[in-house]
Amino acid sequence: MELSHRDKAEAIQNSIETETLAETGLIHPTAYKQHNPHVATGLQAILGLHELMPMDKVYTNVVRKFQDGDIGFVHVDYYLFEPTVAFDIHRFEEGRSVEHWDNLQPNPQKRNKSGRTMTDGKTKAKDHHKTVSNKALVRRFVQEVLIEGNREGLSSYFKDDELIQHNPHMGDGVSEFFGVLEEWKTAGKPQTYHTIHKVLGEGNFVLVLSEGYLHGIHSAFYDLYRVEHDRIIEHWDVIEEIPPVEKRKNDNGKF
Repeated sequence: MELSHRDKAEAIQNSIETETLAETGLIHPTAYKQHNPHVATGLQAILGLHELMPMDKVYTNVVRKFQDGDIGFVHVDYYLFEPTVAFDIHRFEEGRSVEHWDNLQPNPQKRNKSGRTMTDGKTKAKDHHKTVSNKALVRRFVQEVLIEGNREGLSSYFKDDELIQHNPHMGDGVSEFFGVLEEWKTAGKPQTYHTIHKVLGEGNFVLVLSEGYLHGIHSAFYDLYRVEHDRIIEHWDVIEEIPPVEKRKNDNGKF
């Protein structure tokens, strides 16, 4: 039986630790499009990374794996050049990955105000019959609340103040989430969302890829939300600076 897209995405990322990417045959040898701006496009550029990484320390731990159509995406706890948390997304054609997006952030390796890490919490998707409606709910939240700044309808997205938060700079609670955003804004270092680029989901997990600014730095926001009973209940994120065009190693764009 052929692997699912979620299992293929997991196998690709696990092969970083085992140095077996070429052997998996899961990356198209000539048609692989890379969106990580720090890596040249194509299979050979990925294989060359092993020569740069401290392989005695490298590990991969895929914590969550999902799929949406021809895409498999995973939430990963890594040691690459340092402890790192990432989302990796692969688009597959005829069984092989032909396109890759990711977002990486150093893992502080300490718990946030509520005692949570960047990767702990629920891991398995359910309510697959609600995938479409959950994606629509989360897209509306990001567009109307985070981009447009309309917070009057928060009860449409959350149950009271309930929000399990994995951002390392915040604790649990809807009021805590928006309170920290207000503190950053008051300090002249806001987090602003400008554009949604992709919304991926499986069951009650939805991943949103957005572009904006964090503390004045052009950034990519990958936000993973877990939905229960038509309300957002849990949030993980990975934030990474988008380098200027002249410093990118490919011309494919971050998104």
